[in-house]
Amino acid sequence: DMTDPTQQCPDSWKKITSPRPSCGKKSSAPCDSLNITTSGASYQMVCGRFRGYQVGSPDAFRRDIITNIETNYVDGVTVTYGSPGNRHHVYTYAAGLTETTNVWEASCPCAAGRTPPQFVGSDYYCESGNPGPGWIETQFYSSDVLLDRQQCGGIESTCCNPPDLPWFCKTFPNPISE
Repeated sequence: DMTDPTQQCPDSWKKITSPRPSCGKKSSAPCDSLNITTSGASYQMVCGRFRGYQVGSPDAFRRDIITNIETNYVDGVTVTYGSPGNRHHVYTYAAGLTETTNVWEASCPCAAGRTPPQFVGSDYYCESGNPGPGWIETQFYSSDVLLDRQQCGGIESTCCNPPDLPWFCKTFPNPISE
């Protein structure tokens, strides 16, 4: 909870103080990982929540048909388990381009945008933090926290329908010990 000034970002991320307290990736690489260990404990359910802000012009699930979880398939955050080369999808939070303008390649699926890859299925949530019809590549859209089930107007009004949002919870048929 980065609204609490006593909280720190994970070691592999950097703290951003302005315009809103948040954490961001340190590298300029298109993807970055945060590994959370279970210390060998097995589990059968994963629950979580993510809050974020939009910067620039994210494309939600814009990429051409993706069949490999190891690729850059979303502008957002994805939760997986396993190791590189053997990852399994749990949940994805995607960021769409704008709340008011349908840009098929960059809008959320609930706003007539591109559907997510098959391995994502219905285990995702997508929202935009940009209230306008246009966008600025370097803009930090700080007035609308992403992925919080708030300020879902215009073309993304159906995006906030799932009742458990902003939380996700996924139960697996068998215990996982990775």
